Amino acid sequence: MASFRSLTADRRPFHEFRTKSRNSAESRKEKSYGVVNLHVFEWLDSAVQGKEISGVQSIEALEAQSKGAVRVIFGPPDKPTGNYGESLLEFLEEWGIPSAFVDEGLQGVSQSFAAREDVDGTTFVWFHFLCKTLAIVDKKIVHLGGEDEDTSGLKMRQTAQSQPQANFSWIKPGFVLKIREQNGTPPKAARTFSSGSGDTLSPTTAPPVVELFCFGVPASFQNRFRALIDTAKCEDLIRDPYALLEVAFEEMYKVLDWTGWNLGDIFGSMETQALEMARNPGKATKDSLKDHFTGLHNLAKHTIYLRENCEAALATLQGLYDHHESVTGKTPSFHQRFTRQALEYRKTLFESTQRRLTSLDARISNIIQLSFNVVTQGDSKVMQSENQSMKTIAVTTLLFMPLGTVASIFGRWRSLFRRLRRKGAPARIAP
Repeated sequence: MASFRSLTADRRPFHEFRTKSRNSAESRKEKSYGVVNLHVFEWLDSAVQGKEISGVQSIEALEAQSKGAVRVIFGPPDKPTGNYGESLLEFLEEWGIPSAFVDEGLQGVSQSFAAREDVDGTTFVWFHFLCKTLAIVDKKIVHLGGEDEDTSGLKMRQTAQSQPQANFSWIKPGFVLKIREQNGTPPKAARTFSSGSGDTLSPTTAPPVVELFCFGVPASFQNRFRALIDTAKCEDLIRDPYALLEVAFEEMYKVLDWTGWNLGDIFGSMETQALEMARNPGKATKDSLKDHFTGLHNLAKHTIYLRENCEAALATLQGLYDHHESVTGKTPSFHQRFTRQALEYRKTLFESTQRRLTSLDARISNIIQLSFNVVTQGDSKVMQSENQSMKTIAVTTLLFMPLGTVASIFGRWRSLFRRLRRKGAPARIAP
C-alpha cells in the first residue's frame, strides 16, 4: 500500500482523468485509446552529444529505444481528450507524475509552481504556463477553431468568434522535472591520493537520472532542444538539471513576447485610423464605426490577458529561482551559478514585456476615449447642420409661396391687431 505522503497517493485525479476521457470519446464517437506520439531528446551517460528519437508510441518502445541518463520527453497536452486521453494516462502513471499536476490539468489552473520530494527521495518540480496566442490573417486577428474545441453553446461561440479582432486561442504547456537518485546502484571506485598512504580507492555515488516531461509545448521547443543536443554535454546537465527548466522559460518567453509585439502592430493601424477620424469628426459618423469600437475592445481584452500571463510567469519564475537558491545554497558551483544568472536575466526580459503591455493598455484606453469623443462631436455637428437645414426650408417656403397667400396671412394678423387696440387691449399678441 502506498504511503499517504507519496505524491501519487491521491488517485482521484487519475480516476477523473480517465472518466472525462471516456466521456469525451463517447460524445465524439472516437476511441479513447488513441495513439500518443512521443518525441525524445536524450543524453547517454558521459556522452558529449545527445540524440533525438521520434515516433515512440508505448512504454515498452520508450524503454527499449531510450537509455539516456538525461531525457527530455515531449507529449501531447495533459488534458482528458477523447482521442488520446486514456493512452496518455498510462504514461503519466508509469512515469510517476504527481497527482497534483494531473489535477491542475483537470481544474484549468492558469499558474502554478511546486517543488516536492517523494517518499523514495525523487525530486519533482512542476508548473503550468498559460499563454494567450493569436492568429493573424491579412493583418487582422481572427479565430481559428481547433478539432478539440468545445462545442457547447456553439451558436453563441460562433457569434463571439465572428467579431472584429476576436480570438479565443490559448496554450497551456505543462512541465515536470524529475530527478531520481540511483541509490540502488553499486558505487564505483575512484582513485584518490593522501599524503600518508599514497593512492587509495574511495566509493563514489552514481549520478542521478534526470527527466523533463513537456506536455503541449509549441513546435519551437523541438528546434531549441535539437540545437541543445549538439552543444550541451550530459555531465553539464546532470550537474545542474534546472538548466532544462531555464530553457523552457526561454522558449515560453519568446511565445509571449511575439504575441505582445503582434498585438501592438495590429493596434498601431487602428490607432492611426482613429487619429485620422479625429481630423474630420463629421466624416467619422458617416463611416461604419461599430467594427472599430468592437475591435478596440477586443484588443484591450487580449492585452489584459497577456498582462495576466506575464505576471503569472514572473511569479512562477520567482518560485523556481527561490527553490534553486535553496537547493544550491550560498556557495553554488559554476554550473549552478550559470543557471541562477540565466534565471535572473530571464526575469528582466519578462519585466520588459510587462512594461510594454502596460503602455499598450494605456494607449488603447486613450484611443477608445478619443474615438468616443470624435463620434460625439460628429453627432453634434450633424444636429447643428439639421437645424440650419430647417431654417433654410422655412425661409425658402416663404419666398416661394404665392403672394396672395402671404398677403392673406399678414392681413389677418394686422386686422386682429387693430381690433385689439380699439378695445384698449395691450398692443401685443400673446403666444
